[in-house]
Amino acid sequence: MRKLILSAILVLVLSGCFPQRQSTTLTPPSPQTAPSPQTASLPNCVNSDCNCSDFATQEEAQAVLNAFPNDPHKLDGNSDGVACESLPRRTNETISEASPQPQVNSDSVHLKLGNLSNAGTSDLNNYLLEKPQFVMSYNCAKGIPNWVSWQLNTTWLGDIDRQDDFRPDPDLPSGCYAVRPNDYRGSGYDRGHMTPSGDRTKSEEVNSATFVMSNMIPQAPENNREVWRELEQYSRELVEQGKELYIIAGGEGSKGKLAEGKVNIPQTTWKVVVVMDEPTITADTRVIAVQMPNDESVARTDWQDYRVSVDDIEAATGYDFLSNFPQDIQTKIESEVDNQ
Repeated sequence: MRKLILSAILVLVLSGCFPQRQSTTLTPPSPQTAPSPQTASLPNCVNSDCNCSDFATQEEAQAVLNAFPNDPHKLDGNSDGVACESLPRRTNETISEASPQPQVNSDSVHLKLGNLSNAGTSDLNNYLLEKPQFVMSYNCAKGIPNWVSWQLNTTWLGDIDRQDDFRPDPDLPSGCYAVRPNDYRGSGYDRGHMTPSGDRTKSEEVNSATFVMSNMIPQAPENNREVWRELEQYSRELVEQGKELYIIAGGEGSKGKLAEGKVNIPQTTWKVVVVMDEPTITADTRVIAVQMPNDESVARTDWQDYRVSVDDIEAATGYDFLSNFPQDIQTKIESEVDNQ
């Protein structure tokens, strides 16, 4: 009987009643689309994690998407073939180094104290950038502002949260490298605001304006997050007391470079705060001036420890502060060191 059963099973197998196991071949996933030969001219972030904040214009982002059609960086949010549609488009209004423009005389409220380096549009290393929220002299060779100047009163303050939308400045002229947020990555330095986010809280648009990279310098965390921040907070407290302030800030010297030499690291940071009780500066106007090391030595110290005279900062920078006011007033208040 057992032999009969085995014979019957053998017949069924040979006749195909039981399906035979099929061999399968595993196909490896196709490799990521290789970038085009033009990738040598693309930003370094293409090798890691580019995002829209790494580009100054939509055209720059589009070049990366064109080189990587499968969009590994997720630049094409709605899959319509257009990268980073919220970025500004390049215009023909940018100014090249080969075709300088005449210098500009500005009546911006942020330059009430004067244009301390006679910035204009003929020098890419002393380039005047006027924005509704602040004014600066930008240094394209150093990748940071020479100085930033702004008004601070209650009209600029509200309850808007910090936007944190760091991005290249699309208003820089042609021939000027637009620093990317990722240029600071892994450096140990903060993207330190000159015009603080906290001084521009009236609206999201106004706050967002402070996050362009042209408003940043590399700051040691102990500088940016401690003494520098404390002076920023004190300045806003003065505004809450009814004062109007005019502030200028910048960095001086060099202790190295970031981004393959594109961004200078200042040796010191400095700030001048003019505290107005009345519409114009007088010989009794309070002026706070500080200059502090851009390193860890400032940890657990007070901003008051770094008070100097405006004359000291003029000597260090070569700038002419308070140039819009009579010389006798300048002479008096620039020589004094605040002690309040």
